[in-house]
Amino acid sequence: MADILLVRHAQASFGADDYDKLSDLGHEQARWLGGYMAAHDLGFDRVIRGGLRRHRETVEGIAAAHPLPDIAEDPRLDEFHYSGLEEDYIAATGSTAATSRIDFIRRFPTIYTAWERGEFTGAGETYAAFRNRIEAALDTAVSAGGRTLIVTSGGVIGATLGRVLGLTPEATADLTLNIHNASLHRLVLEDGRLRLSLFNASPHLDPQERAHARTYI
Repeated sequence: MADILLVRHAQASFGADDYDKLSDLGHEQARWLGGYMAAHDLGFDRVIRGGLRRHRETVEGIAAAHPLPDIAEDPRLDEFHYSGLEEDYIAATGSTAATSRIDFIRRFPTIYTAWERGEFTGAGETYAAFRNRIEAALDTAVSAGGRTLIVTSGGVIGATLGRVLGLTPEATADLTLNIHNASLHRLVLEDGRLRLSLFNASPHLDPQERAHARTYI
């Protein structure tokens, strides 16, 4: 039996000099998520996080409210480098950088699928290499059995769910756009294959006073 709980990192510092650190709201999101896990007595056999600062700070926030077992770092769970891909897109189209979420959601599927086709290379790795490394990291967690908490990024979760659901790159990009910060996604191994049993849940943000905390970036 393998039970994988994927968590997207809490809100990072979009527009700041260092995007990789959590925002003040991001720290709150992580602590609220830890409080939810504590209230529902969610136990884990292991915890694995990506190697980015926002992954580490999200785990630290969770652990401040809910004690966790030893935490392993796995850089295979790091996000792909979107900024380099967008630079390729700008050079190819003569456009400018996205300045709003609407701009972003309109161009992201185009950029993502062009990357998958090998037309853009600014990410520093191919789409296939990205998929292979996260699939290898997930397969390692599955083979260990038990319940694993994985804290990573939206692109990693999107690609993972795209694999599990058999989605096209276009559909995977669209799915990825809707993944909230500090959201929960559950995969269960059943009859020899991973199945999605929970997507984009954020019950720790259900109280009305936390409605503002459902964020994408």
